[in-house]
Amino acid sequence: MKQTLSRHKHAFSLPYWHKHPLVVPVVTFMILFFVSLGAFVVVNGETMGPSDTKVVQLYVDGERRIVPTRANTVGDVLQKAGIELREGDVVEPAADTPIISQDFDVNVYRAKPITVVDANGQKYTAKVPDSTPAAMARKAGATVYPEDKVVVADSGDTIQDGVLGAKFVIERAIPININLYGNNIPTRTHAKTVAQALQEKGIKAIAGDTVLPAPDTALAPDTQIFITSVGKQLTTVEEAIPQPEEKVSDPNTAAGTRVVKDPGSPGRRVITYEIVLENGREVSRRPIQEVIASQPVKRVVAEGTKVVISNPSANVAIGQRLAAERGWSGNEFQCLYQLWQKESKWNHLANNRNSGAYGIPQSLPGSKMGSVAPDWQTNPETQIKWGLGYIARSYKTPCSAWAKSQSSGWY
Repeated sequence: MKQTLSRHKHAFSLPYWHKHPLVVPVVTFMILFFVSLGAFVVVNGETMGPSDTKVVQLYVDGERRIVPTRANTVGDVLQKAGIELREGDVVEPAADTPIISQDFDVNVYRAKPITVVDANGQKYTAKVPDSTPAAMARKAGATVYPEDKVVVADSGDTIQDGVLGAKFVIERAIPININLYGNNIPTRTHAKTVAQALQEKGIKAIAGDTVLPAPDTALAPDTQIFITSVGKQLTTVEEAIPQPEEKVSDPNTAAGTRVVKDPGSPGRRVITYEIVLENGREVSRRPIQEVIASQPVKRVVAEGTKVVISNPSANVAIGQRLAAERGWSGNEFQCLYQLWQKESKWNHLANNRNSGAYGIPQSLPGSKMGSVAPDWQTNPETQIKWGLGYIARSYKTPCSAWAKSQSSGWY
């Protein structure tokens, strides 16, 4: 019996790792791994705590990168990501834009080499970001009039001419002057004859009018065309044609931000009136002709639709979901976010001791929110549902409520 006990005691006294020879190397590897990982974070990176790290989605010519960072501005992010802005590159938003939200988009548009060939053979070379052919030609330094045409040359021509990058050709409209009943209308045209130019501009000779030179005369640059009337009292008035504005949505720019992509230009029209005189004084006039001297070029404005949230709390996420169910996303949610950020910072326990207003929407009194559910004092979703209903009844939209708050301090 003693011999048996002695043998068992000896067996239990053997070290554990003698039975498991892999324990020591595995444990050693794990310790070294975590020590190395900690050293990497300290030496090569920044301490990335969840409270101060933001996630930036970086798009470079459409290629997406997700960059966790503690950088303060767009420029800092690009620097840390090793993105160098070269001449002609465009970054949106601007490099000095602060990064204030947890989900932030940055676009870098690389400038590409182009060659613009004018009708007279003059060439312009530059590196410009993608845009319309006319806008790219202007950025390259060429003067482009609204009547000119800018076309992309065939790739075969580009290779044959040894042009680096894309080749654009300007098809020039020639300058002419139309003198309509004594009023000069400088304009440009692709027409070949006087008759074609008058037709292009919508000018119709009235019975008894004289057109010089003859309608079948071939046009040359700076041709003067005269239209005169005998025996009638006529006058012409020039008016500006407002340029139309096209608005395009930009999901990568903060809501409320407007960026002019193409300034465009206003047009001009000339209206001819026949004047009725009595005793040498004008008593009435009637328009007999309207000519568009130059067409307006639309102004293109990009409007940001990205909601920039500096307080990405769980309550804000609930609000964004419930607002979207009512169709209030984009700019409308941006208004809602700013409204309740001002009122309560989206704190469902916010209590105004002076007025008694309570909760995220600052209901006065707070018990009104009991119409949604009895847990109105502690449940942010109950408060938000009531607040959205109140805005819909009183202001129709969050942006109307936000405008009221901005003008009067309350809503």
